[in-house]
Amino acid sequence: MAPFPASASELASTMSLCRTLARLSALFAAVLAAAGANAQGGDSARAPAPQPRQRIALVLSGGGARGGAHIGVIKALQELRVPIDAIAGTSIGAIVGGFYVSGMTVEDMQKLVESLEWEDAFLNVTPRKLKSFRRKRDDYTYLVNQKPGLNGGQFQLPAGLVQGQVFDMVISRETLRASQVKTFDDLAVPFRAVATDLATGRPVVLESGDLARSLRASMSIPAALTPVEIDGRLLVDGGVSMNLPIGVAQKMGADVIIAVDVSSPLMTRETLKSVVDVTTQLTNLLGRASVDDELKKLKPNDVLIVPPFSPDFSSINFARMHEAIETGYNAVMERRVELSRYALDEDQYAAYVQNIRDPRMRELPKIDFIKIQNNSKIADSVIETRLEGIELGKVLDMDKVERSVNKVYGLEYYQNVRYGLTTQDGDTGLLVQLDKRSWGPHYLQLGMQYSSGGNVDALFGLAASYLSTAINPAGGEWRATFAVGDEPQFSMDLYQPFGAKGLYFYAPSVNFRSTIINVWQGDQRITEADNREGDLEFGVGREMPSWGEYRFGLRRGGGETKLRVGDPSTLGNQHFELGELFARFEADTLDNVSFPRSGTVARSEWRGSRTGLGSDSEFDQLLFSVVHANTWGRHTVVTTFRYDTTMSGDPPLNRQFQMGGFLDLSGLSHDQLTGPHAARIGASYYRRIGDLALFPAFAGMSLEFGNVWQSRSEISAKSAILGGSLWAGVQTPVGPVYVGYGHAEAGAGAFYVYLGRVF
Repeated sequence: MAPFPASASELASTMSLCRTLARLSALFAAVLAAAGANAQGGDSARAPAPQPRQRIALVLSGGGARGGAHIGVIKALQELRVPIDAIAGTSIGAIVGGFYVSGMTVEDMQKLVESLEWEDAFLNVTPRKLKSFRRKRDDYTYLVNQKPGLNGGQFQLPAGLVQGQVFDMVISRETLRASQVKTFDDLAVPFRAVATDLATGRPVVLESGDLARSLRASMSIPAALTPVEIDGRLLVDGGVSMNLPIGVAQKMGADVIIAVDVSSPLMTRETLKSVVDVTTQLTNLLGRASVDDELKKLKPNDVLIVPPFSPDFSSINFARMHEAIETGYNAVMERRVELSRYALDEDQYAAYVQNIRDPRMRELPKIDFIKIQNNSKIADSVIETRLEGIELGKVLDMDKVERSVNKVYGLEYYQNVRYGLTTQDGDTGLLVQLDKRSWGPHYLQLGMQYSSGGNVDALFGLAASYLSTAINPAGGEWRATFAVGDEPQFSMDLYQPFGAKGLYFYAPSVNFRSTIINVWQGDQRITEADNREGDLEFGVGREMPSWGEYRFGLRRGGGETKLRVGDPSTLGNQHFELGELFARFEADTLDNVSFPRSGTVARSEWRGSRTGLGSDSEFDQLLFSVVHANTWGRHTVVTTFRYDTTMSGDPPLNRQFQMGGFLDLSGLSHDQLTGPHAARIGASYYRRIGDLALFPAFAGMSLEFGNVWQSRSEISAKSAILGGSLWAGVQTPVGPVYVGYGHAEAGAGAFYVYLGRVF
């Protein structure tokens, strides 16, 4: 044990040293405690690193008209503030998704699908308003519109019932502002469209290139719409191979999938009753198998939405698109609790919307040039004439572009005519792409005609016509037609455009025909004869593309009128010679010649018979007629006017005017009245009453007021005859069919059956 200090001073020094060491120890402990506290306080104040938001991909299936539900789905997700970071779609799903990522709003998409004339879009013939005037003239024969190819001695058919021109126009218009985006990752949100390689049956994921072309390929229903060629591959509807592209969306980096399946359910054994049902079922089987495979790829945090359509809602119910949109919207809202985990708050969603790319051009550009990609033998100058409505140096006018493009399509040389934007040396141009018809340029048309009514024999005829188009760069063509039946005929004509724009033409033709002439005395037919006639005609004129032409020419021919039964003295000279000059102007804007709903057709012709040209007699005649159609909803009124007169001379029987029959003084027999002067006004009202075996059906009534006269001084309302009819009609693939009953003054009445045009 250490000894105590020896003195008091030593003891004091020792205690002072101890106090100093204690203070230093306390200060050191305080410093350590403060340091520890500060360290702990710093760890608790540091915010954890924010977790990245999960990427959500929307997957939209094919399903035809049921795809309208996709619009409702997007609308509901926007209201719930659920972001969409990527979209993958097939068929109608690709269309809706593609429109959305190209900058269309939900409201704009809804207006588009509800206003689109889907029936016109699915026409299997060229819409008449798009046809050239030359092709419109074909409608006034009794040949059917369908023209299979006959090339190299082999029949050829289109690759699809519908060429898809109307769809191409809609898609091109709605995606044009985003057409400069070539990589689909640069659209409003990354996008993929799925199509099918027709050669291999494998899915093709389209992620770059022409957006409009990609959307069109994804929806090309096999056999219904023509395939689309992209990068050397022939592509059809993606629903054949991958109708719900979940795997595609996952490869795009999606953490969460919201899949919307609107594919049609399989039909039951009891409902498989027709070839249409069987074909639909086969298509659904292919799509269903691919959907089942893709559904296996869903993860627990993914969401599958199957909108509950009514049992009668099929993939072709495009008239019910509004209902489809509501169905999709309601299907999402019923899952709002489940989807709320992916919803953003208002500030986050506003930031998300702000960061969405805008792929659209703010303004449509000025067009500096037009570039034509033409793979046919038709000269570019012929095409350029139809594109003259597009003004260079001015802002692109979409309506004028579509009218001009449709004029090119209306030539019927091309399977599809598309347009888009292109650039060259800093200038912006319009690119017009032409795909020649795969089954042309030579065609076979068949036809059939039947008419009966009143106190005359029924007339029946079958016809075949061979049409060769694009025989040279100017667009020349020739046709040969042969008909057998009660009034046989043969004709062959050449149509050859010339001039820098190809609008002027010359047209030689040869015609042989036999027609039945009936001579009436009151209600009694006293003579029946065959009028056999042949002639050569040469005309020259100018076409106004898509709506009219004028033509001047010379006609030289002859023939005989051969008595069948009755009084031969009523026939005049049995042998006759013709030598005529003519001048004709025609305009035609009707949308349909069988059951027109809008437009006008008018024809005015002067013909002068001259003995110096070899005719038996001299006379001058003027023929004028007009038909005009107006429609209000399902109600249509067609008004008609006809005035034919002999201005000088005495025309033979075969050059006098005839009247009588269905819608031509209904109640009388066909051509019951004959004379050198004829006049008639008429009006028909009809309404579409539905469909008969998928074909449009109509019911209507008519009133006509007119007559024929032997001299112009006799023409008066007092001597005119009033007739009217009740009728029903159906537009069939072989032509319009009408049945009706007509009644005229003086008790004349007749039942009518017609296969062929009557307006």
